[in-house]
Order: sequence, then structure tokens, then C-alpha cells
Amino acid sequence: MRKTTSDLEQHLEELAQTSQPGDRLPTIRDLMRRFGLSQMVVQRVLQDLKDRGLIDSQVGRGTYFQAAGTNAPAASRATKPSSTRSILLLRRSISITRGRVLLERLQQRFAADGHRVLEVSYTDPEHARTVLKGLPRLDACVIQSSFKTITIDLLHALREKTEVLAVDGAALVGADIEAVGMEWGEPLAAAVALLHAQGHRRIAYATTAHHFLATQLGLRRFDDLQRSQADLTLSSIQVPHLPDADYASTLVDLIQAQLAPSGRPPFTALVAWGIEDGAQFRTLLANIGLTVPKSLSVVLLGRTDLPNEHADFFDTVGCSVTDQVECLYEAINARWKSPAREYGIRLIPVSSRAGASVAPVKPGRNA
Repeated sequence: MRKTTSDLEQHLEELAQTSQPGDRLPTIRDLMRRFGLSQMVVQRVLQDLKDRGLIDSQVGRGTYFQAAGTNAPAASRATKPSSTRSILLLRRSISITRGRVLLERLQQRFAADGHRVLEVSYTDPEHARTVLKGLPRLDACVIQSSFKTITIDLLHALREKTEVLAVDGAALVGADIEAVGMEWGEPLAAAVALLHAQGHRRIAYATTAHHFLATQLGLRRFDDLQRSQADLTLSSIQVPHLPDADYASTLVDLIQAQLAPSGRPPFTALVAWGIEDGAQFRTLLANIGLTVPKSLSVVLLGRTDLPNEHADFFDTVGCSVTDQVECLYEAINARWKSPAREYGIRLIPVSSRAGASVAPVKPGRNA
């Protein structure tokens, strides 16, 4: 079973309570071997104990225990209450509303428990590593990729700062990191079922062409629906952008390119992932002659509790930011409680929001 920095800290704390003043500590090399930690990490833990007055070191004598810190000044012996922890929220600086709202609510969630929260926004991973070097050790970190690459070097730097590392997204499943994310296959199937129940048989699915695990799982479910439901004619539209870069306008351009001379698309309904501004998307469709839901029924795959996405109009299937916050909060607290528990992924519950963007298909439209 993998040992952690917390295991080493607990081991030395217990030794400090049972040892006599002057008893020698195990050597750094022995602690490195026993706990599988780097020399830097072991030295940092020892320095923390020294700052608290629990241990001391002298040239020629080595490192030894003191009398539970009674020889140290009160300011050095004081430690933060066990219930108070420090959390870093790290996010890429891009214009994605759901990312900003998520971290704001997560900050409020932890602050309500009395924890200290620091939020850092960065544009360059190398600069983020430089900034991290100047930060003290933290009890947890949540990193948000926002569709950008999280470099191995940045993850390593974060590992040097905290043992509890959570990623907002399903990109790092299988690593010793808490992963909290969305699997878009189930919401896609629910959206198709909703449209199918309204008589739609020609349905398009729009998503990014970039290969993210969550969206690839959605495409896999889409392929399965094509094979398993003979009465459906399904087509995909893959947008060569991400939601933060002309995604909606490019999607509408791709739809316009498929319009027949009559102005109708080759499908009666659309399931669209990645729409950041629902009101703008509705306007863009209207600009090419598609009124929702009169000429095209639309279901969005997104956050059901973000007004900027559903615009108080679109039927939406996906998850809520509230549930996403809760999953991250629970993942970190569970790791604090049981540091040796197995790593895995927490999938955010699927939720839906009824809107006014879906209408029954008109007779003859599916011909």
C-alpha cells in the first residue's frame, strides 16, 4: 500500500509523544526507504516538527526529540487547529463561466467549514510552477483544466505541495489523483430519448472534434444508439473548436452549410454539447432562418443550473454545478479521512432541466 506524507507525519507525531527527550530520530535515509518519499519531502516534514519545537538537531549529535515542544517558544509550538485546513484552487484563465462559478462555490463550501482557501488563475503552466514554489505546504488542491493540457511537470509541482490533489474532470482516471467528472454518454442518450418521444427520427449530435475522454465516451454512446435503434437516423457534427473559441458560431456555420434550398436542415432535432451562451446560440440559429423549436428542436448538453447556458429557454440534460461542487468537496474530505483509500473517479449525477426548445415533429418532417 502506498505511503503518504500524512503517514510519515502521523508516525513522527506518535514517536514524539512516546519518546524521551534526547532520543534519536530515524535517519532521513531510513524514513525515505520506509515511506517511499523523496529526501525533499522528508526534510520538509522534519522542518515542520522542528518549527513546532518537537525535535532539534545539532552537528555531531544528529536529530533528536525534545520534551513535546515544551522548550520551544509558545509561538513556535502553536499549530493550526486540526479542523482548519488550507486549500488551493488552481484554474486556467479562460472565459468559461462554469469554471469560474464552480470554483467560487467550492471556495464558499470550504470556507463555511472554517478552512482557508486560496484561488490562483494562470495562463502558463511554467509560470504556475514558479508561483507554486513560493507557496507554503497545502492540505489539498483542486486543479481545473478547462480543456487545456495539465502538464506532468505541473502535477509534479503540485504533488510536492500537497498529497490531496483533485482534478475537475475525468481526464486523469487511473492516476493517484481524485478525479471528478462527467460521462456525456448517459445525458446524450437521455436527450435522444426525449426527442424520440416527441416523434423526432432524424437527430444530429454536435460536439467538439478534440479528443477528450468525456466527449469521446459521448460519441461512443452515439455510435451505439445508431446501431441499436433502427428507426433513428443519427448524424454527428464535429466542431473544430472548444467552447471558449468561436464554438457556437462555427457550429451554426456548419449547420448552415447543410441547409437545403428550402432552408431546412437534414435533421429535425439537434443535441448540442458545449454551448456557453444559450441566448447567443438561439440568435445565431435565428439568423440563418432556424427558429427554435418551430423549425428545429434543440436539447443542450450542459449545466442545468447555469442561466447563461440554458438561457431560461433550452431543454438541458447534463449535470448541475451544485452537484459538481459537492462531488469535489466529498472527494477531498474522504481523502483527508482515509489517506490510504483507493483512488478512482466520481461521476457527477445526471440531471435535466425542462425548457421550451423541443416541440413535437410535424407530420411529414421525418420523411
